[in-house]
Amino acid sequence: MEVLSACGFIDTEMEAVSSEMEVTVGLIQKLVDENATQKLDQHDYRKKYDGYASRYAALESRMDRLEKERERKEIQYDIFSGFLSRFKEVQEMPVNFSEKLFHRLVDYATVHSDGRVVFTFRNGVEGSTEK
Repeated sequence: MEVLSACGFIDTEMEAVSSEMEVTVGLIQKLVDENATQKLDQHDYRKKYDGYASRYAALESRMDRLEKERERKEIQYDIFSGFLSRFKEVQEMPVNFSEKLFHRLVDYATVHSDGRVVFTFRNGVEGSTEK
């Protein structure tokens, strides 16, 4: 469960990308200010400006992907935690194992060397057993 909700690495990367975006904006503004106050070679100016603008666009795209990944992980966590809470309620009921139902729900299971088993459900959600 913790793996599903862990977004610390995404948050850290988002902060780094945001900082780099701010630096890039500052470089663009400085270049524009220089061009407005000094006689710069316009070919060199355009080349630098385009480089900064391209870098900013790449950072913006990366930030968008990170935001979507964070949102996807939050939704996945909500879905799985809801599933687990409902599953805990069902555990109290006498239910017989159904191989047919198991195969309809679980796409595959991965057994790790530390004893954990990670189930990947048909809807793409993953859940693991506690060691």
